[in-house]
Amino acid sequence: MKKGILFLLFYVVFFESYSQQRIEGNVGDAQINKIYLFEVVNEFREIYRVIDSAEVHKGNFEFVLNEMTPELYFVGDNLKHGGYFFLDGKNVKLTAERVTEEGITWSVKGSPLDKLYREFANELYVATNKHIQDSLDRCFFRARDMGDEAEMARIKKESIPYYTKEKEIEQALVNKYLEKNRNNPFGIYLYYSKIFQFKNFPTLNDVDKERAYIKTFGSKAKKTRYMTWMGEQLMIYENCSIGHEAPEIVGKDTLGNIIRLSDLRGNYVLIDFWHSYCHWCRKEVPALKKALKHFEGKNFKILGVSSDFYEERWKKIIREDGSFWEHMILGRGNPASRLYCVRAVPYIVLIGPDGKILAKELRGQDLIDVPDKFVK
Repeated sequence: MKKGILFLLFYVVFFESYSQQRIEGNVGDAQINKIYLFEVVNEFREIYRVIDSAEVHKGNFEFVLNEMTPELYFVGDNLKHGGYFFLDGKNVKLTAERVTEEGITWSVKGSPLDKLYREFANELYVATNKHIQDSLDRCFFRARDMGDEAEMARIKKESIPYYTKEKEIEQALVNKYLEKNRNNPFGIYLYYSKIFQFKNFPTLNDVDKERAYIKTFGSKAKKTRYMTWMGEQLMIYENCSIGHEAPEIVGKDTLGNIIRLSDLRGNYVLIDFWHSYCHWCRKEVPALKKALKHFEGKNFKILGVSSDFYEERWKKIIREDGSFWEHMILGRGNPASRLYCVRAVPYIVLIGPDGKILAKELRGQDLIDVPDKFVK
């Protein structure tokens, strides 16, 4: 009996040790006392989930983890300061190659797929002239901070050829790497981060086609969290697809009263997801005013839905722009934007009197032309 218990204990300890992963690292002379390991949920929007933390002693740190799925991770002393690496292997060694105010560049050993990740990233950076785009972006943000709309418009116009060309080059490069890596975790990462997150699925048919496509990836790719995340996102797209009942939205109006989208049931409603700091949201106000005037006297409403943090600024901008229609502000953590698959604002959706979604992503003249097909 004792031998059996000892064997069982040995087996548990051995199995746990075998299934664990170690990430050892060194930050060199950088003044970092604590470092964090983040799972990268959305690389483009820099959305991370903390996995673990470790003390840094004489420049060294170590994470000991239960077996993690191969995917992209971020290691840094905070959410804004660190660097990416692709985890693939039981024992991985990270060495800070370069530490700047912008971030940390890690040298990685023990992860075969990390080599592939860096090969792709380097090829993409050179092929798309990313250094020029980075410079234009800095100029645009500087003009935006100064409120110089003319300079913003000039830089945007100058940037368009670079971004257009970048998309073409990136798509070709992604397709090249994807063709060779459909059966491994890097391939599904590439599809998830460079294609899936930028796709739109306005109808249920689009959702079903996407579900069928991602099933064609190999078994190793399917075991990653990317497959889980895509499945969850497609469920949300299904629930906000054209023809589906619009998800409820609850917020506070300008007087602080609780209001709901369902309060407007029986009307055609343009839901305008916007933000007071969004330049292009405010540029859309004249078109919204024209739509409201065009459908005057009919069962037609506009509902502004804002995720502003500062209520006074939100109210001030409404007054300045004269956007005198129904408005609500969402509290922190309100899921409305996620439930409507809002990727950027302004994002305008048309809801029918029965509460079903009729059209999505409307702008400009479409705010009149599309509802005209429905409003009697």
